[in-house]
Order: sequence, then C-alpha cells, then structure tokens
Amino acid sequence: MKAITKTFKNKQITIRPLASGDLKQPEKFRNFINSLVEEKALISRSKKVSVRQESIFLENSFKKQKNKRGAYLIAEDKTQDMVIGIADIVLSGNGARSHTGNMGVLVRKNYRGVGLGSCLLKEIIKLSKKELKPKLKIIRLSVFSANKPAIKLYRKFGFKKAAKIPGQFEYQGKLLDEIVMLLYL
Repeated sequence: MKAITKTFKNKQITIRPLASGDLKQPEKFRNFINSLVEEKALISRSKKVSVRQESIFLENSFKKQKNKRGAYLIAEDKTQDMVIGIADIVLSGNGARSHTGNMGVLVRKNYRGVGLGSCLLKEIIKLSKKELKPKLKIIRLSVFSANKPAIKLYRKFGFKKAAKIPGQFEYQGKLLDEIVMLLYL
C-alpha cells in the first residue's frame, strides 16, 4: 500500500504502512501511546511505556509485517509531526488458528469522531486481506463494554459480538466487561 493523504478536521493526515524509518523514531510512537494512557482512554494499557519498550515493540511489529504475519498502519499529522492513530491486524499464530487475526485501532483524543477511525479500519482490513499469509478468514477484536463509539464503529463494518466476558478489564478501580467481536471475510 502506498501512503494516502486525507483531510480530517481540516488537517491533512497521512496514512501509511509501518516503515523501517519508524524504527529510528520510537519517541513518536511512545508519545502517542503515552498520550492515550494519560487521558485514561479505554485501552488495555494502563501504564506508560519507555522509549526502549516502544523500540522493541516497533522492531517486533516490523518483523511481523516483513514476514506477512502482521499488517500495520500509521496515521500522522505532518504539521504537528506526530502519530495520531495506529491500526494493526496480527495473525493469531500457527496451525489451527493461523487463519485468524487480532485487530486493534487507536486514535488520539483530538482526532476522534471525524472519520479517521473508520478510514483506518477500512484500510487495515483491505491491507491485511492483500498482505497476510496464510490468507486471513476471520478478524477478531476485543473492546471495553463501555466503549460505545468503538462498538458502534465495529458494527458498522460488519463485526458481530461473539462473547461478553465479565470483569476482564480493570479500569480506574472497576472491573469492566470485555466484548469480543468477529468479522468473517
């Protein structure tokens, strides 16, 4: 996939695959993840990451992408020189589950609700169908039950609720349910 540039919230946003040059800029990615942790976003990570941790994550992600085991998209606001969104689908493993992929989509607070999440979701599904080996047949995601905007977005793309697992996420001292959703390709 080539990089695409679209306008969201009157800002030019570039969406592109993870690149080798990103491995030299772990601070940008750490700042993105840590901004979500700081705002207490409904994500599974609750502690900030170090540059070293993010560097290791980026290296592993790039290897998976190179080996056709993962697809990763980055959304950047070039005027701010910052990462504002990430989407990925990673194959679940080998053997009997090799046809399933786990998906994640994260968007920075000031860029939500303007269509960026929809665009990332559409593009990561398209990219993963084209790139991942073996061929992807099912996309799985996990979402906090309280994250109504995300659930609404996933339903719009055809994801169906497969399970509700009580108390799987601890968020601000409370146990919240995990919703598992599937999309059959």
